[in-house]
Amino acid sequence: GDILVPKSKKEWNEEDRRSIQLNCKAMHILFFALGPNKYSRVFFYSNAKEIWDKLEVTHEGTSQVKKSKVGILTLNYKTFKMKPEEDIKDIYDRFTIIINGLKSYRKIYPNEEVVMKMLRSLPESWEA
Repeated sequence: GDILVPKSKKEWNEEDRRSIQLNCKAMHILFFALGPNKYSRVFFYSNAKEIWDKLEVTHEGTSQVKKSKVGILTLNYKTFKMKPEEDIKDIYDRFTIIINGLKSYRKIYPNEEVVMKMLRSLPESWEA
């Protein structure tokens, strides 16, 4: 590929100055939003894009990891059943975690389907 030779500060034009200013601002926003542990993972990167990319992989994983997580969540949704030791609050909390996990990866089921799934997951003893 092409080799980019950085400009000296004397060669910067107004657009270069603006880009550098925006990069610094973005880096500062990212740094101040991070706790010490996460900051220590990214403080050495030289631009906001590198920091963002590292944080994205750290938090969301690579596309392969995302596909795997969506697959696991989808399987958990499709096979969802109330466990014998669960009460209604437990099952609702567990189901909500699965649904919210799927939503975070933009896999959204229609509300009617979600409600029916929840109702079908209850044991026969819950029928009127």
